[in-house]
Amino acid sequence: MKPLQSYLTLLPVCMCLSLSPLGVGAVLQEAPTIQEANNALQSQDYAEVEDICRQIVQEDSSNAQGWFLLGYSLHAQGELDEAILAHITATSFPQTAALAFYNLGCAQALKGNPDQAFMALGKAVELGIGNPQQYQGDTDLVSLREDARWGGLIKSMQPQLSSQPAAKKAPKAAGDPLASGLHFWVGEWDVYSAKNGKLAGHNILEFRVNKHVIHESWASNGDSYTGESWNHYDTVAKAWKQTWVGSGGDVTVFTADTGSDAKGVMFVGKAFDPSKDDGYTLHRMHVRPIDGKRVRQTGSESTDDGASWVVKYDLIYVKKGEAFELEDMGI
Repeated sequence: MKPLQSYLTLLPVCMCLSLSPLGVGAVLQEAPTIQEANNALQSQDYAEVEDICRQIVQEDSSNAQGWFLLGYSLHAQGELDEAILAHITATSFPQTAALAFYNLGCAQALKGNPDQAFMALGKAVELGIGNPQQYQGDTDLVSLREDARWGGLIKSMQPQLSSQPAAKKAPKAAGDPLASGLHFWVGEWDVYSAKNGKLAGHNILEFRVNKHVIHESWASNGDSYTGESWNHYDTVAKAWKQTWVGSGGDVTVFTADTGSDAKGVMFVGKAFDPSKDDGYTLHRMHVRPIDGKRVRQTGSESTDDGASWVVKYDLIYVKKGEAFELEDMGI
């Protein structure tokens, strides 16, 4: 099996050759944005997404979303050789690594490279992409299903799906109670608006990677918006971190504010905002347990670098199938 590092070492040369820059003497114009790429993605105009993202990464080679969407658009158009190079680059960024490894595995499978495919998919599972139904149903992976390694790959996901017995508490890192500070969020939830009591969506949070990761899978009620996040405790920073990826291509990277005395976990992060001069809006997300069995999640944003905050959503989490009345909360 050829190690993934052998592909990474080729990137500085191969990217320059295959992902060509804008021509010399091109007329200067306002640089395209990730939001424009997302708009084209929603229309499934993959050629347009490709064109926009080539310009973005030419301008800023550290733009994780640009590389991720470039790989996605090339993959969708069947340009697998170039897609693989872009996928590999996207795996080098923490906020896009998990999905990029999955897409890389799919592209390698389509190219008939099972060793590289299984290596990439194994990394995707390790980083939290561990839904067996997704792998079983993905037509990109058909060529791998007769391989002896396929069963092992699927089996490696099973511990991540099994719920822990209610009486068994999640383990805490010795001497560091913050390490289990987000475990209260794990479960299957119906989520309601704290403003009007209406069902806002459904959320499933599961332990992954031997409980070192919490994976979130959100589906809004009444529209097609979905999203996933990967949460892990950084033992060096002594803080929980989250990477959120929405179905519209939106990505937000959060880190817990360890100086906050708020109950639960107070996340702070930045999300892309084309209306801002620096391209980002500051977001704050407070997740905390309430009344012993429910969870409240409040999201706010600031356009003045944290001087003031505007609440964008306020949600109440109720165990799946449990009756809920807003009046019972005293809100």
